[in-house]
Amino acid sequence: MIFIEVSDNDLMNHILIIFTLMAIVVLAVFLFRRFFSKDERAQRELNKYLSQPLSSDEIGRFYERYIGHLYETEGYDVIYNGAINGYADLGRDLIVKCVDEVLIIQTKCWSKNKWIQEKHVFQLFGTMTHFTRTSEKNGRPTKAVFYTTAKYGDVARDAAKVLGVELRTEELNRSYPMIKCSVSSSGDKLYYLPFDQGYDNIKIDLHRDEYFTKTVKEAVAKGFRRAA
Repeated sequence: MIFIEVSDNDLMNHILIIFTLMAIVVLAVFLFRRFFSKDERAQRELNKYLSQPLSSDEIGRFYERYIGHLYETEGYDVIYNGAINGYADLGRDLIVKCVDEVLIIQTKCWSKNKWIQEKHVFQLFGTMTHFTRTSEKNGRPTKAVFYTTAKYGDVARDAAKVLGVELRTEELNRSYPMIKCSVSSSGDKLYYLPFDQGYDNIKIDLHRDEYFTKTVKEAVAKGFRRAA
């Protein structure tokens, strides 16, 4: 039998190396779990938000965001005026801009049994006129557009025709891709959920590798991390 003599210093060095390696492994596992658990928590929060009952104000905001999303995916510049300014929005839920026009949009996510009356059309036309006279539009024409899940009364339709207000009906899609994947001015790739601070101020430019996604997994796969 052969005995190998190991000095106390060598033994201590071996023990130190083993403990160092173990610490590195433990730290790596901790960081791995922490990173992925954060995204998993984010997805659970989003699932809860989408499945829970919403108040009338929350449903209204949800609908505004959905209509705005439809325009953003078409390349329009969308200002979520209602979500940002609340009751001080002057009846302009969305201000949508492109190179050749500006749209002042009012949305009503109501029961299908309700009716949009002429007063709602007059209010939208009035705030559109006020916007036209007080805002810088760079020569672009301004149009009023009304979106709802309800019905339009006959008088409301007649009024809209006379005033040039466009009436549209659009159902609410609660499963549209609402996660915003944005690249900051410093190059950080961040994703935002609908309840994150500053969500409505984030604008997505589809021409510079920014995206809308349905799941956190999709956002992470594209290289984005949680902003909050």
